[in-house]
Amino acid sequence: MAQKIYLRAGLILLLSWIAVYALAQEKNLAELPRKGSYLYYPQPAFEDNSFLIEEAFNQQMGILQHIFTFSWDRINTNNLTYSFTQEIPLTDLNHQLSYTFAYTQAKNSAGKTMAGFGDTYVSYRPLVWGEKDWAMVIPRFTLILPTGSAIEGLGGGAMGGQFNLAVTKRLSRNIVTHYNGGFTYFYRADHYRESNAQKVLSSEQNLFHKNLGASVIWYPTRRLNLMLEYVSNFISNIEDGDFISHAHQKIINPGIRYCFDNGRMQIVPGIGAPLHFDNDGVDVGIFLYLSFEPDYLPFYKTKMQ
Repeated sequence: MAQKIYLRAGLILLLSWIAVYALAQEKNLAELPRKGSYLYYPQPAFEDNSFLIEEAFNQQMGILQHIFTFSWDRINTNNLTYSFTQEIPLTDLNHQLSYTFAYTQAKNSAGKTMAGFGDTYVSYRPLVWGEKDWAMVIPRFTLILPTGSAIEGLGGGAMGGQFNLAVTKRLSRNIVTHYNGGFTYFYRADHYRESNAQKVLSSEQNLFHKNLGASVIWYPTRRLNLMLEYVSNFISNIEDGDFISHAHQKIINPGIRYCFDNGRMQIVPGIGAPLHFDNDGVDVGIFLYLSFEPDYLPFYKTKMQ
């Protein structure tokens, strides 16, 4: 009798061990990157440093990203834009907050040069699909604060919102593609017109813009990226007759970026030459980029493996 009890107990323990082992193996297999996913290939040296196209990467916990850009939209004009963006992880990779300030110098329709800060963008990005999925997907929800002067043409003069969907798909060890689609909405944007040498508020109207874009990035080395971006913007403007006009802006931007990394900070400079296509032909601009990613946690993990 005792031998039967021992045999049954041993059999139960063996079956339990087999079941636990099978569950553990199934869990380990589920945690492996899917075929064709971002991590199915070797990890690049750096991520989340693009110019005109948004990439589907959030920051790691404890690592803030500081981004400075300079844009000269057309070499034959004095239209310049400087911007600063800070990306702040709320949790590791899954939730991220950011804000953007911009300073613009441009000529208005009367030929007068205007300069000042524009509207402020505050954004939230939740991770939907990550690096182990077939493609990475991150939507962005942005609140636009009317901090720019609408009279000077530096802001919309109204609250606004923006949505953008970023999709990242890695095609091979050295090729990564990114895709964007979204829209921007301003509620009762201000429009001023000249009257007796003064600017007066002539109308307040809702404005709706759309954007599409894609990019391909080639990694000839782990630290060097060659980039080609395409952006298509569908823009609405309030004209002096208080009617809304529509324009289609197309930009192709070849660029290059490089990563310097000492284990505690990544520094990524980059440069692009955006080609602006419109009814008048093609204009060439300059885009300069500089990103700092310091690790603020005292217990840091070196990024370069």
